[in-house]
Amino acid sequence: MKKYFNVTGNCNPQRHYMVDVSRKFEQVMDLIEQGEYFAINRPRQYGKTTMLSLVARELRQYKNEVVLSRMSFAGVGDTIFDNEASFSPRFVGMLARSLDMFHPEIAEHIRSTAHNVVDLDTLSIFITGFVRKVNLDVILLIDEVDKSSNNQLFVSFLAMLRDKYLERNDGEDFTFKSVILAGVHDVKSLKLKIREGEEIKLNSPWNIAADFTVDMSFNPAEIKTMLVDYAEDKGVEMDFNAIADRIHYYSSGYPFLVSKLCKNIDEEEANQNLDYNPKHWILDDIDWSFRWLTRENYTTTNFDDLAKNLENNPKLYNITYQVVFGTQKGGVPFSLLEPVIGLGVLYGIFTEENGRLRVHNLVYEQIIANYMRAKSFADGKYEAAEISIDYCKNGKLQLEVILLKFQEFMQEHYSDRDAKFLEREGRLVFMSFLKPIVNGKGFMWKEPVVENERRMDIVITFGKNQKEVIELKIWRGKQYHQSGLLQLSDYLDFQGIKTGYLLIFDFNKNKQYTSEQIRFKNKEIFAVRV
Repeated sequence: MKKYFNVTGNCNPQRHYMVDVSRKFEQVMDLIEQGEYFAINRPRQYGKTTMLSLVARELRQYKNEVVLSRMSFAGVGDTIFDNEASFSPRFVGMLARSLDMFHPEIAEHIRSTAHNVVDLDTLSIFITGFVRKVNLDVILLIDEVDKSSNNQLFVSFLAMLRDKYLERNDGEDFTFKSVILAGVHDVKSLKLKIREGEEIKLNSPWNIAADFTVDMSFNPAEIKTMLVDYAEDKGVEMDFNAIADRIHYYSSGYPFLVSKLCKNIDEEEANQNLDYNPKHWILDDIDWSFRWLTRENYTTTNFDDLAKNLENNPKLYNITYQVVFGTQKGGVPFSLLEPVIGLGVLYGIFTEENGRLRVHNLVYEQIIANYMRAKSFADGKYEAAEISIDYCKNGKLQLEVILLKFQEFMQEHYSDRDAKFLEREGRLVFMSFLKPIVNGKGFMWKEPVVENERRMDIVITFGKNQKEVIELKIWRGKQYHQSGLLQLSDYLDFQGIKTGYLLIFDFNKNKQYTSEQIRFKNKEIFAVRV
């Protein structure tokens, strides 16, 4: 069977090119063997279901010692969660159905003895009798647990499992050896979603759960294992370490994005009439895949969820805006005690770096920046550049002309706006101005900057060979200006170019709209103040 890079559903090592997750798998199996109850809460398409499939495949090899029930709340409908009388017998039915293939005799026993299950109390009694009867280790895996439409009912169900776990440890009950829940939302965020006016249990229904500390993201060494597998299968040559590092640079190891960046090269690039050699992967291929994935006329269900989560939570949108466009001095502090930040982590939007929030990966940062810019433009907040002006010469983008025109644009349209507006919106104003100029023949993306949230780097590629870097920074005095030049110089070294551009937002009342050519280290930097 021909293998491919999979970005939908769970992955199978016989059908798909996969990262070697054996170390992560061993950590999960250790928790199960220790009889732990735990939850795998990770963002969409982060490898949860694939991990459950690997666990199930392993445990089913020992069906004479272990009874595995694997079920999912996805697609079961809403009526199951109406009340205890609906949920309890339906849960027993799902339990039986999950055992039909590998333990048909146990499944039949469940169906013939579960007639009295009508609420959570009788469900608890049934579980005791069921586990006692089979006299084997019974392990329960539930995927998509946050699909329940009645979170209070599910919280009560977890409380029942917790009570049985505690009584089992005291030798007073029989219950599941291990319970694994998988979903985006953790129990704490499910409780936050309980409808107003409903009872909320003050004690945690899942306080017996072991911490799940397995890093489900992929590091460069792990990404390399998938590349080696692909190269051996396709006869492709590449610098595995360099390619894996570049994939990680754009994705931060987010599993869906890792596979998608590779899938683009394997299946899409050859169709774009590019200079592509199917026998070799180079760093330019990864850069192309990033640009292709984050183009504005393309989306995926993953990106749709990203936008939906921001739209549905104004507080989350506002914090994300601050992080993406660096509008808060010193950056946004990272604290999981703040529910909105915790929600952003659950959705895969945020991660922590040096005690500050940052967007999890460069792909998401670009998608979010595009989305917020397009949203603001559609709302009529900003004006774009006059595309009738010729910003190109001999096929090359003229950045000096563009920055000087933006300076005029700011004087004309925004000179009367207050400093707070410009400090918050200035970067987005520039991106809205720049986008139609670059569109069609080039691509621009925002480079994440964490250590100094008062600056922002925009990288532009145009045509086949042109690459430019513009640093956007807020004027904070000569000392910070010098440090900004040093940061820009270092970043130009990283990008392998010798010329750069500096756009300075000056909020002093007596500022001058100036421009100058600066020679710094071995770089030529054109600076414009607005």
